[in-house]
Amino acid sequence: MGKEFNYKEWVDDCYKNKRNQEIDNANREHAFHLFERLLDKADRDKEDVKIISDQLFDSFYARLVDKIQKVIDNNNKVDIIVESEVENGDKNIFYSQFKQFILKASSNFDGLPNFIVVGDNSYRYETDKDSIKAVANFNDPEMGKFTKNLFVKIKEKLV
Repeated sequence: MGKEFNYKEWVDDCYKNKRNQEIDNANREHAFHLFERLLDKADRDKEDVKIISDQLFDSFYARLVDKIQKVIDNNNKVDIIVESEVENGDKNIFYSQFKQFILKASSNFDGLPNFIVVGDNSYRYETDKDSIKAVANFNDPEMGKFTKNLFVKIKEKLV
């Protein structure tokens, strides 16, 4: 009988070796692990981070505070757009610490895609927000640039 597939080890290998490998994701813990590795990549490669999220769930984002802080401490830019209200408002640990990097979208921007893009070649892009289905990659310049440019266009329309 073969070795059981280990999702986290596979993601770690793709991150470590900068693989151009599409990674499927369909649960919250896998999403969290991808976020961690993407933020590690931003820290390692000194790259900017752009995030669009329909909500800032305290239970998810609070666990990423240290990783985001490392990116900022490296003098890299972090830009976040949140579509709806922040869970727990000012009591949201992530929001209270990084408020200056967060732009709230107006109600005119309902239905924005959820994604994180690091630099211009690494991303996690949700294809179905309700089921948390997403694709990710640590070295896909074509989709990375597309996602980065999409963020820039959305942000330009917000400000």
